[in-house]
Amino acid sequence: MRPTSLLLAPILSLIALVTARSSTGDRVLVVLDSNVKKNEYSQFWESLETRGYELTFKQPKDKDAELVKYGELNYDHLVMFAPGAKSFSPSLSPKSILHAQFAGLNTIYFISPELTESSKELLREYDLEFIDAGSSSSDILIDSFNHPLESSSSTVALSVTSSLVQDNVGEILSPSTLTGGPIIYPNGIVYQTGENPYLIDILHASKTSYIGQDKLLSSDENQVEQAVSYKNNHKGSSSSSKDAIVNGKKAILVSALQTRDNVRIGFVGSTEMLKDTWWNKEIKTNDGKSVKTGNAGFISDLSKWVFQETGVVKIIDSTHYRKGETEPRELYTKKDEVTHSLTLAKHYTTANGTSAWGPFEVDDLQLDFTMLDPHIRTALKQDKSASVAQGTTYKAKFIAPDRHGVFKFVVEYWRPGWSYIRSSEKASVVPLRHDEYPRFITGAWPYYIAACSTSITFLAFCALWVSLGEGDKDRKGKKKAE
Repeated sequence: MRPTSLLLAPILSLIALVTARSSTGDRVLVVLDSNVKKNEYSQFWESLETRGYELTFKQPKDKDAELVKYGELNYDHLVMFAPGAKSFSPSLSPKSILHAQFAGLNTIYFISPELTESSKELLREYDLEFIDAGSSSSDILIDSFNHPLESSSSTVALSVTSSLVQDNVGEILSPSTLTGGPIIYPNGIVYQTGENPYLIDILHASKTSYIGQDKLLSSDENQVEQAVSYKNNHKGSSSSSKDAIVNGKKAILVSALQTRDNVRIGFVGSTEMLKDTWWNKEIKTNDGKSVKTGNAGFISDLSKWVFQETGVVKIIDSTHYRKGETEPRELYTKKDEVTHSLTLAKHYTTANGTSAWGPFEVDDLQLDFTMLDPHIRTALKQDKSASVAQGTTYKAKFIAPDRHGVFKFVVEYWRPGWSYIRSSEKASVVPLRHDEYPRFITGAWPYYIAACSTSITFLAFCALWVSLGEGDKDRKGKKKAE
């Protein structure tokens, strides 16, 4: 081996180890407010760098933080960590961010009670509405029954168990996070999600939590009810008093959004849950048990999903063909037996931390053979005989309908937490040509038999008549001769 190869080998192996696990890229722009102390979130930044991401830190007013240049993204992911920023540079304006998201920029918004009105207007574009809109920054989420014993105030930290995780989150949260320790949600706010079908509610508040002032309450339920009733009875003093108390599943803490173009956006209502203070820290619960917080696993799972490490599915191959053939056709005739084949692959991370694609096995895929409306809708079943190294093949067989026109093979798969899959291919169904009709029609066999029997009978009669006529003539001639 050459000396240069010996020198390059360790470097290449090091590059392979730090390769990002994302399926879209490893460039991350972090917009950090000047009031935020970066070193207080060192473990979060370290977790991203360990996964192979290249972090670039900018402030909200930096003019050189262009998201899109010459129609191409300068960054693959964006972390907005500036909830209290009152103004942004043109390159980081709400319009620029939305334009970059249309181009494929994945984004995580970390918000807090200090969220400015301009930032709220931006988040309303995603159909998020804040319960404390127009209120003072001291109105935060409080839970006097469910917080770590180390907290000197019920507003410092909110202990949220995995039972408060919404159903049908798909691949967003791992089983270890769902069964892990409590998630600490300190100094956070809540919001409500609208009717946007692409929003996914991940974590909601507990029934004993409410929006209130930074004030310690005892665990007596009566005192909590008095505090809530006091807020409701003193209406008109400020805009915050007009807000209704919202708790339980209606009060969302963490949510996400995935567009039809598979751009992912996350919304976290507390910036302090990322602090080193609560990152894998051992705390005591109300029953005196010591457990580790689940903040590290929860935030890691969310960032993996938003940065498209998990829950990513792509189409490797899609084809259709007629029985006895292997190549797709532009024209099919009615009553043809058509087979549609689709191969899907799921993104995952290998043991050495690199990206890879593997089988994706589900049992709820379906195919629509449609022309304006679906004429045939059938299930796509896994073809276990097909050997594909990086995916799973699904097939569906059907008979082409007796309807002439341009059809489409349409496969759509939309499940919360998974990439949106859509495959559409065109093919026409035409009538039979004059030389393609069958020579004999099964239903016409009685007519065929009747015609043949009539012909045979006629020929037999003719033969009999001719033979009998010649015999009489001979006998008459013999009689005359005598």
